[in-house]
Amino acid sequence: MIKSLYIDNYRSVRKLSIDLGRLNVVFGPNGCGKSNIYKAIHLIHGAATGQLSHWLSDEGGIQKVMWAGSRAKGYASAPRRMTLAVDTDDFEYELQVGFPDKLPYPTMFDLDPIVKEEQIWLSGFRRRPSSSIMHRRNQAVFLNDVNGEKVTHAATLYENESLFGQLGEPHLYPEVSSARETLRNWRFYHEFDITKGAGLRLPQVGYRSPVLSGDGLNLAAAFQTIVEIGDSELLFEVLAEAFPECLFFCDNSNGRFQMMMHRQGINRPLESAEFSDGTLRFLCLTVALLSPRPPRFIALNEPENSLHPQMLPALARLIAEASRYTQIWLTSHSPELATLIEKHTPFTLYQLGIENGETCVNRLS
Repeated sequence: MIKSLYIDNYRSVRKLSIDLGRLNVVFGPNGCGKSNIYKAIHLIHGAATGQLSHWLSDEGGIQKVMWAGSRAKGYASAPRRMTLAVDTDDFEYELQVGFPDKLPYPTMFDLDPIVKEEQIWLSGFRRRPSSSIMHRRNQAVFLNDVNGEKVTHAATLYENESLFGQLGEPHLYPEVSSARETLRNWRFYHEFDITKGAGLRLPQVGYRSPVLSGDGLNLAAAFQTIVEIGDSELLFEVLAEAFPECLFFCDNSNGRFQMMMHRQGINRPLESAEFSDGTLRFLCLTVALLSPRPPRFIALNEPENSLHPQMLPALARLIAEASRYTQIWLTSHSPELATLIEKHTPFTLYQLGIENGETCVNRLS
């Protein structure tokens, strides 16, 4: 589990430290920073998967994501770096990213993000030097090898990417590699392309898929995987609660998988191209949360979007059930969803607000 999250100088978050529980529900008005905290967690995952620069560029580049509000007391200039950190049951990880220093050579990449510092400590030792298993400062890296000895990483590093994305021979650095795999296996579900003609609505080549992809493109194959090796009883119970007059199944035509639905009163099965947006979105959430291979951590961003209120009890049951095996970070605009979740399991509730452009967090329970 993630025990705590620290964010400094990222978008609307000037300085924030949050303790997390197993199921975390976050509320607040539009523009208060809910998505910014979600994106900050996503960036830590991006560092582990070697996509830090790519994801920062999707957000407009380092100059757009850096805190741009009122300066802290005692600081005469705007911040030059942001910090993202997590404390888990096994390790603590911190990443500091900033603007490049003045370069001694001509280049058009003078706004590339630069990893200033990156460090991993074993959890429970209060960041003592003896508990550090990796410390990077700019392009110099010291890390523990398989024998527990401090060694220098000899390979040349790209300064705009995390060490995680450039670490070869992982068997030589088992503790660092274990931390990387933990971060890489986090899952994020915030965007399913359910527009007309989207791939999610079309037959796809299928293979056994215990994990729903972030875009939901392998929905039919992941659904069938649950039917064959997962909790299919719970799957069909939840779908029957959300769609009482419907029966869903997967069709396989020459290796191409597609979701289908029998609906009471209609004499032919409906194809996924004919499903409503809310139906497809709920199917994706159901398959994601009932994964036969649950991760340590899942982040959901406003899962109630485009869902009819009658589906919320089934969604609440899904979220509560998934939290038995997985830590969940859930942002929402629906008080009703929170009330329904509480009927199944307790959770940690956070209320977000905005003051002078700065995100503030108030833990309510």
